[in-house]
Amino acid sequence: MNIEIIGCIYFRSLRRNQSLWRIATQVRYTEARPMDRSHIEKISKALADGTRLKIFEAISASKCISCGEIVSMRDVTPATVSHHLRILNEAGLIACRREGQFVYSQAVPETIEAYTRALTRISSGKKTSRRRVLSHVIKCALATVCSQFLPSVVRASLFLQSTAPKASPNNSARPQLALTLDDPRLSLGLALKWPEANNRILKAISERDIRAALFVCGMRVDEADGIKLLSAWDQGGHLICNHSYSHKFYGEQTSYADFAADFLKNEKVIAPYRNRTALFRYPFLKEGDTADKRDRFRALLKERGYRVGHVTIDASDWYVSQRLVDRLAKRPNAPIAPYRDYLIAHLMDRAAFYRQLALDVLGRDIPHTLLLHFNPLNAFVLPEVLKAFETAGWQWIDASRALDDPIFRSQLQTLPAGESLVWALAKETGRFENRLRYPGEDDVYEKPKMDALGL
Repeated sequence: MNIEIIGCIYFRSLRRNQSLWRIATQVRYTEARPMDRSHIEKISKALADGTRLKIFEAISASKCISCGEIVSMRDVTPATVSHHLRILNEAGLIACRREGQFVYSQAVPETIEAYTRALTRISSGKKTSRRRVLSHVIKCALATVCSQFLPSVVRASLFLQSTAPKASPNNSARPQLALTLDDPRLSLGLALKWPEANNRILKAISERDIRAALFVCGMRVDEADGIKLLSAWDQGGHLICNHSYSHKFYGEQTSYADFAADFLKNEKVIAPYRNRTALFRYPFLKEGDTADKRDRFRALLKERGYRVGHVTIDASDWYVSQRLVDRLAKRPNAPIAPYRDYLIAHLMDRAAFYRQLALDVLGRDIPHTLLLHFNPLNAFVLPEVLKAFETAGWQWIDASRALDDPIFRSQLQTLPAGESLVWALAKETGRFENRLRYPGEDDVYEKPKMDALGL
């Protein structure tokens, strides 16, 4: 059965992962009807415009938002916002109401759900129909703005096939991706003990028959149990790499001398392992706030035989995991699934962004390196994360193979130095300022979205 709403306004609030609905007028129950082709196309066209897509994203992330708030958030004129709201409303994606001189908008989840069902039905049909209807526009729109309404299984089948970049002669094959993990640690809070987390993560990777790169921050493992943790990775053939000893932020507050000493101190921690590899990853991906500090440390890396273990796909999995840990501390039986779903949607979105940016900057696909962390959430859900990327069309490869690509030897001159390698490449061209934020990834971007979802 389906609920058909007659002339009403939707009010949605998310509390404790439950959806609470208040309906302003009468309802009647009808048999669920599939969305027809014309409606699918109308919604797709409504979401094809970049500005309109961002406006809809802002509406979807809010319980209720005024036209004025959208104007201030998206830096567009009231006339532009009104134009886009009208088109979104006509497509059935939002409901608008006026209170005095103010117009308020809300997303209409039922339309999004019907749209998703229609796409799922088409995607399981004939390939010719799928190619014709599941356009980049449709799937990209879903991946970007509708993630909170979709189960992870649907996202995995639609999204990052979803967010596939524009076709070009250079990206016809499956994009390649290597797994890198930062900060193995012995203390994970009450959520999980390190041996179980270690076993879970290593098992998920071994099932894909790939070798990852583990970037070790010495202070987190510098004791007897740390040797056991790192030995398990070494025995699995994974790269054991340097991530500094104390995880210092190489900015104004840290001198070159202190940062260099911390780097050298960590060499002793990783030295005993057979698969110790001379790759260094800067903590926080920050490579120096001045040209002098940047260049002096690069010279030290070269002297010691190191290369930089660059990230190309940056993300904030650490923050999603911390939110889960905080929730479990208060509610030990809280469900993990909503955090898993958010993480997968977030990673899909960031992978699509950085892959397309790399294509636009370089004109070719590169082997990518995904940044994840050794944390409770990844220990719980890494098999599903890896599967989601495969379903989305990515091919997992060994980290050593990805990091051998010549692009990872780039010496960029941006200041402050650092961020994702793709971000820095784009920044150095000066042509992509409207697509780059600083920092590239951080908790400030995810907090309002997770707050809105009650996570």
